[in-house]
Amino acid sequence: MRIDGYLANNEHLTVQIRLHWVVVARVVLETAGVLAVAIAVSLYDAVHHAGIGVLVTLLWWVALAVVLRLMWRLLGWYLTVLLITNTRLVKASGILPRRIQSLPLSKITDLSYKLDPNGRLLGYGTFEMETEGDHVSALEKLEHVPRPDRFYLRLCDGIFGGAPEPALDDD
Repeated sequence: MRIDGYLANNEHLTVQIRLHWVVVARVVLETAGVLAVAIAVSLYDAVHHAGIGVLVTLLWWVALAVVLRLMWRLLGWYLTVLLITNTRLVKASGILPRRIQSLPLSKITDLSYKLDPNGRLLGYGTFEMETEGDHVSALEKLEHVPRPDRFYLRLCDGIFGGAPEPALDDD
């Protein structure tokens, strides 16, 4: 995916990530469940000649719709990216229409993240940022960020301008 269109002339990309795969896990499991039911009912009808051909046909149409929904959600997940540049945090999401949100790193006054038990187990976290001013940005809460420890350090590096120098001894 091309991200050049989201960067200003004086910006350079530091980090580009996708949201954690857990975002699409539920729809994958739902699709697998519907397909399993469709296969089971089809096999039952084939073995027992139950005469439920209309139900089987209907079930396969539902399965097709669920698979199309899965493909749409996977495409939306694939096209959603978080970018950290030298000046901004950018989130590009959506298929039709495309939505681009950005937050200047200089406006972030407080940054924290939390890991719920599932996040600790699977490796994702939720970031919460406070910004200057009275406005509320959609980027003030980012959910399902993979490798939150690494993302936190990269974001801090962009906000504070690099790692601090070690303190000199007072000898």
